[in-house]
Amino acid sequence: MFGISVEGPGSHSAELYSVLLDEFNRLKEPIHEQELNRAKNILKMNILMSLERADDRLEEIARNYMTFGNFTFHQYCDKIDAITSDQINRAAAIAFAGKPTMVVQGGAINLVPTITDVSRQLQ
Repeated sequence: MFGISVEGPGSHSAELYSVLLDEFNRLKEPIHEQELNRAKNILKMNILMSLERADDRLEEIARNYMTFGNFTFHQYCDKIDAITSDQINRAAAIAFAGKPTMVVQGGAINLVPTITDVSRQLQ
């Protein structure tokens, strides 16, 4: 699942929308190895830091056992390292093939394109 949050004044909704589309469309392009490795390292750091406390590790062990029938959390880093740019590109293409979910909040929502326009421009 891909999600991007964009915030700004409603008067700049066209520019914000353009940035949003650019970011989503970049997920369809090959990702440079350096950027991919940086993202992987950030993800691994976030996961490992979230398991720093014994209570959190125990909860993750229980969740793994209930979901997978074994304790897979120790394999997270290996699985993250195995992800390729092609896999991310394919996942993005699949995600964009359907109708997107969009949440708009604020006073100038009438300036935001329709969901049909968004879906068409993500194809």
